[in-house]
This record gives sequence, C-alpha cells and structure tokens, in this order.
Amino acid sequence: MAIDKFLWQQYSDPYFTFVHPLVFEEFAILTAWNPYSQWQSKVENDRSNHSLVEEFGHTYFSEVYVGDRNFSWVETSFAVVISEQHALYLGQKYKQNAIYYVINDELYLLSCLADQTKVYLGSYLQRCR
Repeated sequence: MAIDKFLWQQYSDPYFTFVHPLVFEEFAILTAWNPYSQWQSKVENDRSNHSLVEEFGHTYFSEVYVGDRNFSWVETSFAVVISEQHALYLGQKYKQNAIYYVINDELYLLSCLADQTKVYLGSYLQRCR
C-alpha cells in the first residue's frame, strides 16, 4: 500500500511550532492523531496521543504542533529523542502514514507503510514558526 499522492504532497510541506525549545540534533516528530489520515474526534485523538506518550517512558520529548504554512491544518505531535527505527515502529503501531525525522537540521519524511519511502525535505529550522 502506498500513500495517496495528494496526502504525500501535503506531508512534504510541514511547519512546526514547539511548546518547549528542543536542543537535540537527532529526533523524531510523530503523532497518533487521525490513523491512516481518517478523521477522529479531538477526544479520540487526545486519547491516542496519551497512549503514544506512555510509550516514550523516560525519553525526553516536547509537544509540537505540525501544520501547513498557515496552520489552517494542524495536528498535535511530539518531538522525541528516539532512533529512526523505533520512530517508524511507533508510527506503524499508531497507524500513521508517515513520520518526520531530524538529523542535524536535515528534515526527512519517512513513510510508515510498506513502500518505506524516505524523502529529504531540507532544513528543519527553516520550517519552525
């Protein structure tokens, strides 16, 4: 199964607003909202995100809002210091189409589906608001 081209295009132009500044050079940005891009209520999304946060254990994380350029679309997400492999595992477990991964200001979009697509999106810092 591959991600719909329109959705992939939307995922490829993200912007981020952090609740707390992040000082790490390598981390994942993921959410449990709207599994497989199917709309869920805020209550359901919050419940799913709570379960996701419990997976982090004692690992450092920060809440981050991920949205389009104008933040007319936004999802509550988390920046968490975990490996790319663990981030993909969590993305799959929480039925996400894709996640973001940052290494030294380089932002990547990673498919959680069978195609395992990985695309470089440019500077992560230039997408922070």
